[in-house]
Amino acid sequence: MTWQEYIDTNLIGSGFISAQILSSADGSSWANSNGFSVSATEAQHILSCFKDSNKASAMGITINNVKNFVLKADDKSIYAKKDAGGVVLVKTNQTILVAVYNSNLQPGAAANACEALGDYLREQGF
Repeated sequence: MTWQEYIDTNLIGSGFISAQILSSADGSSWANSNGFSVSATEAQHILSCFKDSNKASAMGITINNVKNFVLKADDKSIYAKKDAGGVVLVKTNQTILVAVYNSNLQPGAAANACEALGDYLREQGF
């Protein structure tokens, strides 16, 4: 399966994720959904937040030019919120999954979809 197929099938295809991107642990883009882009600056901030979860809580997470308030952060996942929507970030050995949901989607369902793909990729060595 290609990286784009993981996005299209596992995340967009799940019906729970409105926009997301899969990027390598160095912040470069591997695949993304239509019209969604994490900037290089945002990607570097995300990487630093996985190294220091206190930074995520203090500064928040900006994705696609939208600043989100961090609810939970550790070395494997970051959950953040903006109004009724939000973002789930899951780090594996080689990837960072960024799954954005809007007010029409349930935060728990978005988190479950992203975490499940993260678990699968970890099991596969990614």
